[in-house]
Amino acid sequence: MFNELKYGLSAVAMVGVMAASVPSAQAVDMESIFSDTEVTSSNIGLYSQYVWRGQRQGAGAMSVQGDVGIEHDSGVSGNVWFATLGSGNVTEFDFTMDYSADLGFMGYSAGVILYRYHNSGASNATELYVGASHELGSATAYYDTNSKNIWIDLSSGVELAEFSVEGTLSYAIPDVGSNEFVNLAVGVSQEIEVDDVILSPSFSYNYHMGAWDTVATPDALVFAINVEY
Repeated sequence: MFNELKYGLSAVAMVGVMAASVPSAQAVDMESIFSDTEVTSSNIGLYSQYVWRGQRQGAGAMSVQGDVGIEHDSGVSGNVWFATLGSGNVTEFDFTMDYSADLGFMGYSAGVILYRYHNSGASNATELYVGASHELGSATAYYDTNSKNIWIDLSSGVELAEFSVEGTLSYAIPDVGSNEFVNLAVGVSQEIEVDDVILSPSFSYNYHMGAWDTVATPDALVFAINVEY
């Protein structure tokens, strides 16, 4: 995985060398492309535990998480997100490529997520997804190409007294032989501007329903402080 990152950085360097050696007209085209691209996210945070769609990761250990994202005016965007899992020196890297557009009355998106785990390659996975959004909320369906599971997330949020309140209902349509999973996550956060950074303290509660509501899979409460810069 780190080899993939290394090769990616090498490729970027090669592109830079090639751009410097091409005719000026081509260089102007490259400049135009990058001028239409902006950084959409750049943050890092400390979480009391890592919970993914209601499920504890890393045995409930504290987790450092962050991401960097860019978006082109065409609607194409890319994002790299990471999280420490706290056991076995495992770090998760999620690479997302997305295309989003607005139809006026609603927005839609489609993309792919590559889940890659340093020191735990057997956990690697790939998801395809499609989603639709409206001012009232959003709906996204994910398909895991390995397990053949389908996840559906329904989300909505409101602003209350300078606090952001968001709820997400996650439902898994499992492959044959697996139990269904239903989770309701409710989160509250607030943005606090300090100089050139934004601090976002938050907490969320994950309530399990259905077959996963057992002693072995307890509900999960997460506290976090995130820094956006």
